[in-house]
Amino acid sequence: MSDPSIDIRKRAMEFFRKYEFDTDIQTRISLFIQGIKTVNATILSRVEFQPMEWVPYRFLHAQCYKEFEMATLLARSTTWSQNPAVFLAGTQLNLMIWQESGAARFMAGMFKVDRTFYEYLALAHAFLSATRILPLLSVQTSLNTPFLSTIKEIEEENGRQIQTQIRLLKDMEIDLSMEEKEQIIEEQRQAIDRLFLRMLSEVMDFKAQQEAEAQLRAQAHQKAQAHTQQAQRGA
Repeated sequence: MSDPSIDIRKRAMEFFRKYEFDTDIQTRISLFIQGIKTVNATILSRVEFQPMEWVPYRFLHAQCYKEFEMATLLARSTTWSQNPAVFLAGTQLNLMIWQESGAARFMAGMFKVDRTFYEYLALAHAFLSATRILPLLSVQTSLNTPFLSTIKEIEEENGRQIQTQIRLLKDMEIDLSMEEKEQIIEEQRQAIDRLFLRMLSEVMDFKAQQEAEAQLRAQAHQKAQAHTQQAQRGA
């Protein structure tokens, strides 16, 4: 039995070989990544008001401002769609980021070295690692556009932050077994991966729907022309 996640990624690779990054595609990808960055930065902003040792504070502080920076750069580099349906679908999926990740529970109380904080670190790791567009693109794809060059910059920055995130997850002294840590990390990864794959599926399905509707309009136009020509000949 095939793995649905692998199938979606294979479809996405074929899709991005076939289609340019038009405004609808850029908008959906941008909205999703901005949603991820905004959720993480919102949680991280709480670090400024909490007691914390210098080394983890310095890292989380820097990550917070990097998330805001990357989100605003992406907003500037995106050629935005004029289709309200694209924004509606993107907004609905972004609401699911809060729901599926349980991110709201990290907004209450103080950060302590406990299971909840470890779950947040695992979620932040998933935010950085699960949302990757570049591996889906052909090596022939030119990244010399504002949008794709920004995607490249974001994914490179994510890669740098992941290294520190891994050290925090690995070295944190916390009352959790290795099996529990691995389970938490995997659960968070799967939650964000499902959302990312859903975004890809929606992008591809929306394009297929647009093409089907365009084909129906073309067929209707051809029938109308044929009917008009037939009527003119009859006259």
